[in-house]
Amino acid sequence: MRAGIVYNPVKMDRDTLAPEIESVQPLEWSEPFWIETAADDAGEAAVHEALDAGVDLLIVAGGDGTVRVAADAATGARVPLGIVPAGTGNLLARNLGIDVANVRNAVRTAFEGDDREIDLGELEIQSPDGSRSKHAFAVMVGFGLDAEMIDKTDEDLKKKVGWLAYIDAAGRVISTLDKVRVHVRLDGGRTVRSTVNTMLIGNCGTVTNGIIILPDAAIDDGMLDIALVRPRGARGWLQVAGYIARNNLLVTKLLRRRGHLGRQRSGAALGYGQAKETQARLDEPRAVQVDGDVVGEAIALRAGIREDALVVRVPREHAQDEGPAV
Repeated sequence: MRAGIVYNPVKMDRDTLAPEIESVQPLEWSEPFWIETAADDAGEAAVHEALDAGVDLLIVAGGDGTVRVAADAATGARVPLGIVPAGTGNLLARNLGIDVANVRNAVRTAFEGDDREIDLGELEIQSPDGSRSKHAFAVMVGFGLDAEMIDKTDEDLKKKVGWLAYIDAAGRVISTLDKVRVHVRLDGGRTVRSTVNTMLIGNCGTVTNGIIILPDAAIDDGMLDIALVRPRGARGWLQVAGYIARNNLLVTKLLRRRGHLGRQRSGAALGYGQAKETQARLDEPRAVQVDGDVVGEAIALRAGIREDALVVRVPREHAQDEGPAV
């Protein structure tokens, strides 16, 4: 048995990670196969190199961008993916219950956790010039407040204070955020027209600092969850904040986990939906983010789902609470 270790040296250096791997890896396993990501490649080439070497476990250490690219590259390989989060958001790791604060715990989960099949999303965007691009996503994509906030975040501040830098950016963006007319179609149904500040499409629903945005989203249900944020003035934003606050109360989480709450209801300021495929056309171009990275401007987008595309290692107690292990 042999593990392949793909790491982003900007986020996690080998000297830090190697002792943790050595302390947890079973004695009978061979020496790990180490590959660092290149400056001009977020990890795709390194993942393919590890898989071509015939590893039995793929461990990826890096931020959300590295994890997303690795997840896409590993789709269909059926080699378990272990995640050692080393970024600011660590979005997929949070949604899977992986420890984002302790490297050794994350490494232990990679070697000793349960295997779980999860879905991956796929996004196609059309730019204002008519060109198209495709992007895999594990957590969430969208335009509006989240994309503008990410785009305006001060990188130096993020290095100093972490996720708090996003709050600083949100405060600067929210007052100037323009609404846009959007035409949305779910699973080939009728087209719904709405004026929104933000549209989110999620494979799972938890974002930075563990905040739940899409309460009905599940990472292995074969569906995408959609949110249209459409507040009118300060009162509307207070309503949106109220929705989010209630969904993050401990009692709400407990009741939902035990099946005592129905699906999230839509309101005037915040509308919810669910579909296997979502199409949207905007009257004006907007910046789009994919799992925390802005990938360009779009005038139209289409999002679909790849069911059970990836096997990931998750903590055993989380696999039991949130979904069946495989």
